[in-house]
Amino acid sequence: MSKRTKYQARRPMPQQRTRARARTAAPRTLTVGDLIAAAYDAMGDTKSVARVLGSHAMAERVGLHIVVD
Repeated sequence: MSKRTKYQARRPMPQQRTRARARTAAPRTLTVGDLIAAAYDAMGDTKSVARVLGSHAMAERVGLHIVVD
């Protein structure tokens, strides 16, 4: 800092863009039917779909245990 200047030159911090954040999409509700349809699209056969939907990992992610007979 020079002796001639009274204050150190600093530019102000830019304003946060709150408008861009407000336009984000709201989280979509996922139904059990959506899960079953996605499993059929990915796997194809009924036994694999039942195994994936009834797995312990799926129960942890969804928050409920799905029983497929």
